[in-house]
Amino acid sequence: MIEVQQSEHKAVISGVLTRATITRAFDKKYRKLVDEKKIIIDLAKVSKIDTAGLAWILMLVELAAHNACKMALINLPEDLLKLAKLSAVDTLLPIQMPIENT
Repeated sequence: MIEVQQSEHKAVISGVLTRATITRAFDKKYRKLVDEKKIIIDLAKVSKIDTAGLAWILMLVELAAHNACKMALINLPEDLLKLAKLSAVDTLLPIQMPIENT
């Protein structure tokens, strides 16, 4: 199951982001995340991701560019980083390092 908590300019995705959970209804509802001028997508609470999850994120990146939406991904799970590197698409992900309070 996937949950998305939205606030102004930020979305926190939690749960399992896989082929089994990315349904048409989910896609239709949450592709609208990139309709704004800017969005930060926090993936810290994603417990599992597969190539379908990576493909969905890449689709959001493409839609954001098309919509002139400044998109940033933060707190990417290690599995996602490995999949992106293995698929040679890691450079396409707009990764932003979280700002640490010191």
